[in-house]
Amino acid sequence: ILDRFRLYPIGLSADIEKAFLQLTIAPEHREFLRFFYPLEDNREIVYRHCRVVFGVCSSPFLLAASLNHLLEHSSLECTEIISKLKHSFYVDNCVSGVFTEQEVGNFISSAKAVLRKGCFNLSNCESNVNGPGVSKCTGDTDLLGIIWNLDTLRCSEINEIPQNKGNTANRTILSFV
Repeated sequence: ILDRFRLYPIGLSADIEKAFLQLTIAPEHREFLRFFYPLEDNREIVYRHCRVVFGVCSSPFLLAASLNHLLEHSSLECTEIISKLKHSFYVDNCVSGVFTEQEVGNFISSAKAVLRKGCFNLSNCESNVNGPGVSKCTGDTDLLGIIWNLDTLRCSEINEIPQNKGNTANRTILSFV
């Protein structure tokens, strides 16, 4: 995704707002996502999740499959945007790019319209050029765990060494690396 993103002179990043909460669990599968809440008198209340839970191993797959299904069954109005979107998602983050400033607004509005059909809200659109729908176009921003400077177009890793109070353990060093 990052390699394809760097192919374009104008980069775009956005994310789907509350993506997992937009996916409903089928009633027959809710039994597998239940949890118990204990009461003081040794009784329990059984709760079942109706939406995909963030943090469950299958959640990213379910979101990717839902997005793929939505894009496969979208209308043929903007096939170029849809084919670009198919290769631009990492979980709920959309990372793509365009060649001209005129394409920025068209890509964002078309992508929002396509995703809106699946009740997904594409938000926090960031780019290295200002345009319609762009919420941030200067400074540093986080791009899939990498710092992307919108002014210089440089992508860099986080170089800050965490300050550890006490003895430095192997785990601390490895987590930084």
